[in-house]
Amino acid sequence: MYLRSGGAARLRVAQLLAVLDAPTSLWILARILDADRSAVRALIGELTANKLVAYSQFRQHDIRDAVLRETPIALRRRLHQRCAEVLYECSAPAAQVADHLIGGAEVRVPWAVPVLRNAARHALADDDTSSAIEYLELACRVADNDADRGIMLVHLAVIRWRLSPSTSTRSFARLVTMVHSGAMPAAGLAMTTRYLLYSGRAEDATRAVRLLDDAAATAEPTAAANRAVLRQWLRCFYPGLATGAAADPEIRTGSPDHDRMLRRCGWYESDTAAMGLLSDVFAHGACDHAIARSQRLLRAHRLDDSTVCALLTALDVLVYADRLESAASWCDALMLEANARQAPAWQAIFGIWRSAMYLRAGAVEDAIGHAVTALSRVRGDSLGTYGGLAVACLVESATAAGRLREAATYLETEVPETVSLSRVGLHHLHARGRFRLAVGDHDGARADFLACGERMREWHMDIPGLVAWRNDLAEVQLAAGDLPGARRWAAEHLSWIRSAAKHSSGGVSLRLIAATSAPAQRVALLRKSVHIAASGAQLLETATALADLADAYHLIGERDRGRTAARRALRLAEQCGAEPLRRRLAGPRTTNLHPVSATETPREALSPSELKVARLAAEGCRNREIARELHITTSTVEQHLTRVYRKLGVTRRAGLAAALVDEPDTRQTEAV
Repeated sequence: MYLRSGGAARLRVAQLLAVLDAPTSLWILARILDADRSAVRALIGELTANKLVAYSQFRQHDIRDAVLRETPIALRRRLHQRCAEVLYECSAPAAQVADHLIGGAEVRVPWAVPVLRNAARHALADDDTSSAIEYLELACRVADNDADRGIMLVHLAVIRWRLSPSTSTRSFARLVTMVHSGAMPAAGLAMTTRYLLYSGRAEDATRAVRLLDDAAATAEPTAAANRAVLRQWLRCFYPGLATGAAADPEIRTGSPDHDRMLRRCGWYESDTAAMGLLSDVFAHGACDHAIARSQRLLRAHRLDDSTVCALLTALDVLVYADRLESAASWCDALMLEANARQAPAWQAIFGIWRSAMYLRAGAVEDAIGHAVTALSRVRGDSLGTYGGLAVACLVESATAAGRLREAATYLETEVPETVSLSRVGLHHLHARGRFRLAVGDHDGARADFLACGERMREWHMDIPGLVAWRNDLAEVQLAAGDLPGARRWAAEHLSWIRSAAKHSSGGVSLRLIAATSAPAQRVALLRKSVHIAASGAQLLETATALADLADAYHLIGERDRGRTAARRALRLAEQCGAEPLRRRLAGPRTTNLHPVSATETPREALSPSELKVARLAAEGCRNREIARELHITTSTVEQHLTRVYRKLGVTRRAGLAAALVDEPDTRQTEAV
């Protein structure tokens, strides 16, 4: 009532103060109102004297709200538009100008889009994602440039993905539409490709890559530079899409204009630096230079949308360079930062990475726990390729823990097509091979590990820190009873890494070679294997090597040392949750090593998997019952029985019981 009684001038000032809602200097108020400064000063003085305002701002929110309600919408919008114009001319903070642009409802002025994008960038730096999304949404609506609009749509999709990964959002739909229509500008195609691949959309991503190739073919500078960096990124992360592509010229950096162009395309200095380090590791293996620079990169960059990929890449460099403890420490710090920033997707991704590190260390229960927690934050199918890594961790961890039914259930989880095109696909393939090996499907496991090795060689990333597939093949051959084959693959792995001590996987090779060696040679090999595994903080591998060492001591009659090694192995097995190994160590004293004999009895010729099948068949179990009991297919059961009949010299099940009678083993001799 008081405001209306003072005439139009007082009401207009009050409406402006309600719209501004911030302490504002007198000359700016006068400029916005196109009024005389002294008149505005007098009106502000009256409002201040009546204790309605202080420092040009309403003292009580309910009074301000009442003024806004009484102000017509059209007038409010005009006031916001005028505030935005004057504040921009006065170099006010971008967020302050952007808030009035939003209130002004699609103000179409040349400077609006840059201001809104700048405000969004500052909002993201302060973790105000809702404001950033609001600014970019308006920028997309008022932009008259398709290139700018396309890039902002990608930014919007990425920000929304950080909060709630999904391919069903409006931003994602608009992005895909622009790709299919060919409207996405060259500058936005690399970011679009990355986002589509993360989201599991291989076909749409392939289309985006083709569009960028077409643009680069026209000698358009932005497209050519963008494609060069994207090609390197694909070779590092999705080599299945980069296979067969011609190599691009070496990426140039250092020129301010060139770096600015790359930033506009979504590439930052941290991206190119991290990709270079990972490429070095793939080309030359672990080196101190790459390790030191990765740690510097992790120290130098705060977690945000522009650095998250580079930080994950730096973690990969440390893991593949066999610096697992350092990688785990950095990952823990980044997980805490993601939690503090309340970014569910980042929390899930770093949780999955941590699960993979726990798995490498042999802490299988911790690996399962972190993967399950990550997937409880965000649905696995919403995480796209990252979800495939979570599934791989769960399958391999559950297998190592002896929870085979659980592992089989995880293995049935459908993963997006992009997984097989990525490095994550190697881990998924490896996990399936480990499961098949555990259930006695030697042919299936062998096929998975061979396929893994073939892809790694084809993709030029055949390093032991990624997947030590030769050791896995040696383990398959050992389980199948092919001792020469096991020794050959393990020796090939040692030859590949040049020295057992150069990488923790060398200790695994020594353990596998020991299993094919004469008893007198096993102890020295296994002691070195234990030392390498323990030095690398590999809990499960240390426990396994100790268990084999205990068996080796018993074979040569050093029972006290054998019992000591077995006790250490049991403690570690319990610590990391490896139930099969714990059962082996807690049960009656039997050797798990493959004896090398000059003349084996038929029963001794059976592999452990064949012996399990034979015993169940001798007890009268049918093939389907055996398959269910051992978690293998009936076809695998039939293959095992065929070999059992041949080795035992029987023609039907009735003869199995007699052929499996235990005989004392008195014919141990040294291997040739």
